[in-house]
Amino acid sequence: MARQPRIEGSKNIYHVINRGNDRASIFASEEAKLCFEQTLGEACQRNSWQLLAYSILPNHFHLCLATPRGNLSEGMRWLQATFATRFGRFRKEAGHLFQGRFRSLLVEPGEGVSRLIDYIHLNALRAGFEKPAALGSYRWSSLYHFPKRGSRPKFMDVSWLSSREDVGDTAGGWTRYKNLLRMQVPAKPSEIANIEKEMNRGWCIGSKDFRQIMAAEYLKNERGVRLRKEDLKEINQLQWESFVLEALKAVRKTQADVTADRYSESWKLAIASKMKRETSVTNQWLSDRLEMGVANGVSSNCGVYRRSHEQSCPFAQQLNKLKIVH
Repeated sequence: MARQPRIEGSKNIYHVINRGNDRASIFASEEAKLCFEQTLGEACQRNSWQLLAYSILPNHFHLCLATPRGNLSEGMRWLQATFATRFGRFRKEAGHLFQGRFRSLLVEPGEGVSRLIDYIHLNALRAGFEKPAALGSYRWSSLYHFPKRGSRPKFMDVSWLSSREDVGDTAGGWTRYKNLLRMQVPAKPSEIANIEKEMNRGWCIGSKDFRQIMAAEYLKNERGVRLRKEDLKEINQLQWESFVLEALKAVRKTQADVTADRYSESWKLAIASKMKRETSVTNQWLSDRLEMGVANGVSSNCGVYRRSHEQSCPFAQQLNKLKIVH
């Protein structure tokens, strides 16, 4: 089976996740956690990674990584393979250790990174390994190590603190940060489920604008975050939307015109025809976005438009100058 592509670059920040095969508790022992933590440190040094946060739970891990050299896949292959080898030596077991390669989600700098780091630092508390009053006491989390400035490795990056009000890399600053975290502990199961979904599913953590930018990057390079079918669908839809916005400007129309004009207006048919010819856009999406009536009628209306007057249509000529990113 062909491997799914990833969006990978030198300026990207990632949420990296993996679990034990069949959700096995591969990190159940202190020795296993220490082995992974040490191997992770070596991976950061070897690959010039900046480790913004991490948490190691019995059956999975979370990492927030910046990769200045654009080498996430290469470094993760080394990290997981090296840990598996070392783990096997002291456990004297063979077989697949992790459930797969790893999952990685792109993270938007700023607010997206801040929210992810908070999520990772609350991971042990949500799992019941520490109490709110003792937040930061869980040994296998970056929140345990960050306040220890004298022994903190250089690859552990605390620059994200600068975006927090009244929080700095001081003893008092870390105390204030922990207090802020305590205020974020969700009370309802539904709130926890929503946070888990946002931080662990899909391909990206961030705003719509950021997702559109990264979707364009993916379509341009077709390499790097691992994408599932539903994620590719979202990327395509983001690119379709981006082109529609450009096309509306080119034909001097607005969203108000989309609603006010008939479904058979030449400018609507010009946009729809170009997109159907050059992308995998669906009739249903065009019908909804451009308000073109029933989805089944989009193809037939575009067909009539192409045969009758597309070549002489001034809207089509304007749209010919636009390029759809693939």
